[in-house]
Amino acid sequence: MKENIIKVGFCVSYDWEMLKTSIPLIYKESDIICLSIDKNRKSWKGNKYDFDNDAFYTLVKKLDTENKIDIYEDDFSQPNLNARENGNLQRTKIAERMGKGGWHIQIDSDEYFLDFASFVKELQKIHPNPTGNEKPLNVCACWVPLIKKTEKGFLFVDFKNEIPENAPFASNVPQYERARHNGHFNVLTNCYVIHETWARSSDDLWYKINNWGHSAEELDAQQTRLSYFNLWKSLDEYNYQYVHNFHPAQAEVWPALGYAQGKDVQEFFSNYIPNFPLSPTELKIHNNRNIARIKHLLK
Repeated sequence: MKENIIKVGFCVSYDWEMLKTSIPLIYKESDIICLSIDKNRKSWKGNKYDFDNDAFYTLVKKLDTENKIDIYEDDFSQPNLNARENGNLQRTKIAERMGKGGWHIQIDSDEYFLDFASFVKELQKIHPNPTGNEKPLNVCACWVPLIKKTEKGFLFVDFKNEIPENAPFASNVPQYERARHNGHFNVLTNCYVIHETWARSSDDLWYKINNWGHSAEELDAQQTRLSYFNLWKSLDEYNYQYVHNFHPAQAEVWPALGYAQGKDVQEFFSNYIPNFPLSPTELKIHNNRNIARIKHLLK
């Protein structure tokens, strides 16, 4: 029996239908896939959501041609925890479910790897099969946040020539303190993940920003959520170029907007060409622990 080394966990919720896109992109290279969902069909904020169980299980059966998928249901909406803490709880439980060792990768339903095989190769270069006893580290991929679907294409965050927003998708020692973030050293890769974060219908986006983990922090005040929602509604293919520094937590993280044609996400994939700003040598320097420690001390 093949050992489970590439372990992929998903936090499944009201946007489960996006798994139709995200799972096929990672299925071949994964050894085990855990789909984790609140047993009471509640968001991290504690709000009940509609969920078509029959359609969900039908989709999983269709996608799971090699019996890799484990559906895990538990209570991930505990009233004594806020949205962020419930998210941390769910991610931790996923890691426990898949067991110690191997590479633990967590992907959200609305995140689509452009080349998951390349990401797995980067992990294997670091360690072919972690035991879970190594020095902890995370491995990051770069996000391409999709902000809005227009009539003919998508508005996305344009990072110009700077290092893109990125997240620790994989870890040899999974620990979730603030979503996927923790105090472990982060290794950056030039792998990209399309994040369909705000590119939703008005109803879906309003529900998301009122129930996702960020609602416990930077989007805690309803007036703030409404302000960002109104900004989003005003964006189109003509005025996007005037919007700068608009990330709700740290404005400069989303410096500008770009536009690419695509009637759907799949067509956007073919029209979007990543432009990673670091050369191989610069990336190696960036990922050096000692250099990173010196830079931190000099801040």
